[in-house]
Formats: sequence, C-alpha cells, structure tokens
Amino acid sequence: MAASENPKYLRQLDGLRALSVAAVAWSHWRLCWTLAPSRFPGAEFGVETFFVISGFLITGILLDNRSECSRQTILKQFYIRRFLRIFPVFYATLLVGLMFNVTGLRESWGWHVAYISNVYFYQYGWHGALSHFWSLAVEEQFYFFWPLLMLFLPGSWLRPVILMAVLVAPFYAMAMNASILGNPTASVLMPSCMSALGMGAFIAWSARNGITMRPFKQWLLCLGLVGVAVWRGCGCPAAFNPLNRFAEDCILGWLVFSAAEGFGGLAGAILAWAPMNYLGKISYGLYIFHNFAAPAGQSLMNWLNNPPWLVKIYDIPSCRVLLYVAGTIGLASLSWFCFEKPINDLKRKFPYPAGRKPSSP
Repeated sequence: MAASENPKYLRQLDGLRALSVAAVAWSHWRLCWTLAPSRFPGAEFGVETFFVISGFLITGILLDNRSECSRQTILKQFYIRRFLRIFPVFYATLLVGLMFNVTGLRESWGWHVAYISNVYFYQYGWHGALSHFWSLAVEEQFYFFWPLLMLFLPGSWLRPVILMAVLVAPFYAMAMNASILGNPTASVLMPSCMSALGMGAFIAWSARNGITMRPFKQWLLCLGLVGVAVWRGCGCPAAFNPLNRFAEDCILGWLVFSAAEGFGGLAGAILAWAPMNYLGKISYGLYIFHNFAAPAGQSLMNWLNNPPWLVKIYDIPSCRVLLYVAGTIGLASLSWFCFEKPINDLKRKFPYPAGRKPSSP
C-alpha cells in the first residue's frame, strides 16, 4: 500500500493504487446504504491489486540491484527504507487507537505490533475497524523473507522459485481452509497471497530476462478470463475459491503490467490524472485510516450530543459517505505532509546503488 520505491516513477500505477483503495473503502462503507449489499468484491480486488503491484515493484528493485555491490548492503538498505516508509504511521495509528480504546485493539495489539494480524484473524475472527490490518501484515511478512530469496538464491533458481510460489499458493489455501472446519479464512495467510505477490514478481522477472511481454500479457489475460468464466459458469464449491483467486490474479497481473507500460486513450488519461496520482501517493494513509471513519463519525456524533439537525444529515447514507471520504482524505493528507513525508525523505540517506539507472518496467 505504500508508495513506490522504483527509481523510474510509473505514474499510472499510482492511479491504480487510487482505484484500489477506493474499492476497498467502498466495500467497507457500503453498509451505510439502505440498499442490499452489493456483490461487487471491491475489497478483494483492491487488496489483490495492491499485492500484485508490491510483488512487481519490490522484485524489480531487488533484481535491479543484485549485481551492484554486496548483497548484504542491498538487504540492509531495503529493510531500512521499508522501515522508514511503513512502520512510523502504522505504529502511530496503533498508539492513537489504544488511546481512544478502539474496539478489539487492547486484546490484539501485540499481534498487530508484530505484523501478524492476519494470523490473529485466521484464528480468532475479524475485529471490525481493525480487519484491514491483515493485508498490511501480509505485505510486511513478504518484505521480510522475499529479499532473502531474490538476492541470495542463484540466478537460475529465481524463475522456478517464483513460479512455485504462485502455483502452490491456491493449494496451500485450500489445505489450510480444510484444516479448521468452518473457518474458510486462509486467504489472509501470507503463503495464500503469493498467487498475487508472486504474479507481480514473475512479471518483474520476465521483463528483465528476455520474455516477449506482449504475448505473455495476452496469455495472462486469456488464462484469467477463461478461469473466471469457468468458475462462474460451473458453480464450483466454495472450497475451491483459491483457484478462482488465482484466475483473478492473472487478470490483475495483466492490468498492473499494462499500467506500468502505460495505457493509452481514456484509461491512460484517467490513471495518469493528477488527482488520481495524488490519491495514489497518499494511498497508504488512506488505506490505514479509512476503516476508522465509521466509528470515528459515531463517536463524534455522541461527543456533540447528537444534535437533531446533524443527525438528520448523518442519517442520509450519501451524506455520511461524503463525510467519510472528506475525513479520510483530509487525515491522510495531513499525515503525509506533516508526518510520513518528512520521515520518508530520510530514505535519501540510504540509496540503492542502481537508483540512478532507468528501470525497465
């Protein structure tokens, strides 16, 4: 969810981030509407898109720097830069949440601090406003172990290891779902998410190793569309949902790499639009804060003693969502300029050796 570390800024990927966080937020806020909940899986597609982008960019950074100098030095720089970008605002959010006694946080804060929220939710179930932390835990677990593979494995091992991670992920998820009867939430465990993270990684590896990308992208798109069509048409049992997730990740792999290369026409213009890029830049804050909008709004109403005129406005679903949008964007902007960006700028002291080179998408 954090902003790109790629030395060559890929503008349309920030547009994709903006759309992804909007889809996740909409899924969490949709209960404000009086209509029946939509079947559009916004949170699922939004988070999966973030995973593919992360796998693509992080693997690209690591591959670009493998041969530049000591791999231990690259590893140290990577961890420091990730720490500066991710940890401060997340831990600050946990601290503020504890101060305001956010529901469920006092019982589970240690899991979140250790970035194993996903394991907690797998074992104990969801905690309302904290539920989105599972994906942040998955990303951090990926950032911890993936550089060790990409930097220290022999070059000839990289492709089979990446492919194995992608292909094993859905079967791991199915096995873990079956291990706890009635708890089909293994999709939140990091190995289950490697179909998306690994998809991005494989695209990054392919782009740097002589793979002709146009037919490769087309095959990804066709495989994903056929897989989803078969899944929807055959009505496969829920136990096999991870296979459908794999098919969707193929489509998202095509989408992410196409945005990295640059869409043309209206799609490209929308993704490269300055407001979309701005929302993509602050998407990490938007993602962290958005799920607290509903409890914060209700707490504010209670603090104001629920004045009748404000209650009437707040009870209109569209007005409530607009308040959530304005509050989340405002808080994320404040966090970016006053807190995240000053810390993020410290990454200049820890550059990658290949940072001055143009990076092929």
